[in-house]
Amino acid sequence: MQRVFRVLFFSLLLTCPACQRGRMFRSRFTMNVRCPVCGIVFERGAGEFSGGMAINTVATSSVAVSGAALAFFTDMPVWTLIVALTLVSVLFALWFYRYARALWAGILYLTGSMRED
Repeated sequence: MQRVFRVLFFSLLLTCPACQRGRMFRSRFTMNVRCPVCGIVFERGAGEFSGGMAINTVATSSVAVSGAALAFFTDMPVWTLIVALTLVSVLFALWFYRYARALWAGILYLTGSMRED
């Protein structure tokens, strides 16, 4: 269990889950194909990014639903709330993108899907 937490922790730091030194991203939205330090492949298949997209979708939806709960506790006008929730959801999804992809890469590493054949 400690290994799982360690791998996910380093993934959230956007660091290679295998060597804990290489950076996963070379720019804001571009993930490295391989770790620059140990050379492990972060995503081997063409569709493996969809797991990161699912993590991002669930997290963004959770933020939006939590924000929608404000409708029950505030006197904020509906259109103001809709605009604010849309803005917060879009900004959160863009900000969380790298972390969701990195978490998915960590999960792939834990399941053994990142090892070389």
